Amino acid sequence: MGFGGPGWWMASCLLLLIAEKPSYGYELASRLKEFGIIFPGIGHMGSLYRSLSFLEASGFITPEWDITMRPPRKVYKLTPLGREYLRDTARIMRNLKVSLDKFLEIYDNLEKKKNSD
Repeated sequence: MGFGGPGWWMASCLLLLIAEKPSYGYELASRLKEFGIIFPGIGHMGSLYRSLSFLEASGFITPEWDITMRPPRKVYKLTPLGREYLRDTARIMRNLKVSLDKFLEIYDNLEKKKNSD
């Protein structure tokens, strides 16, 4: 899951949400809406669970069963390695934001110039 590769946006958002609050899959699916990631129904959540499995296999998150819930749920928590990856991702995104802002500034100036001609 390199930056910009398949699934990077969802994986990055999952790490951020789990860092904010350890969560289970369905809860994460609901919270991903904040980032424009929407699952039309439970049957469409395969990509979410594939991302969670990848993050777990990479050592970025760890699951724990919460047996106080009915039914019991697998709650994901961020690991120190996951926090480090999240920190690196945030740094990369900040740099990307600067580049995107510059791109949009130049584009907006071109549009203004085009409309004034």
